[in-house]
Amino acid sequence: MGINLFYKIIFVIAAYLFGSFPTAYVIHRIKKGDDIRKYGSGNVGGTNVTRTLGVSYGVITIIVDMIKGFIPILALYFIYPQDFILLSVVSVAVILGHDFPVFINFRGGKGIAVSFGVIIGISCLPFINNPVWMEILPIFAILGTWAIIFAVFRIVSLASLCAAVVTPISFYFTGYTWAIVIAAFFWSVLTFITHRENIKRLIKKEEKKLKR
Repeated sequence: MGINLFYKIIFVIAAYLFGSFPTAYVIHRIKKGDDIRKYGSGNVGGTNVTRTLGVSYGVITIIVDMIKGFIPILALYFIYPQDFILLSVVSVAVILGHDFPVFINFRGGKGIAVSFGVIIGISCLPFINNPVWMEILPIFAILGTWAIIFAVFRIVSLASLCAAVVTPISFYFTGYTWAIVIAAFFWSVLTFITHRENIKRLIKKEEKKLKR
């Protein structure tokens, strides 16, 4: 094994461990002294923190999770800016860490905020030579889809799933490399995996709406 390959493997492992930091769990533990998985939906994410602790704590959780997705992409840009395969693997690894964190028995969040942090990193950092407006267009397509669906239905999971469908499509039509498009497909697959119970409730029309 070459030393460069060894460093890349370490980078991927580090991205997974970084993504494994359970933001919602830590915030709830500090605030209430117990496990957030006992409350609400049982999910370790911003939506459940909003339901259990309030909007301000939910927003803090979401922002930290977005930063958690952004940092590994930023670090990779300065070390391996042209390695799109590694970029794709790292992006999936950090989301996997959030969804299945080693620190809390692999029971994590749904991965929406951390995925959006990854998307911001890839879209805002100059990995490709497209015009700036085209590079950042996926952010607006994905966020716009989420916002419209949520505004109409007030269901976070439905908005997230619709945004997940748009994600690989938006990266494909804005000229990103196949490695990133394929990675975006895996981000979407992970979203559907973590939302499998939500999908069942949506089909039964039992999914709860987030109150205003």
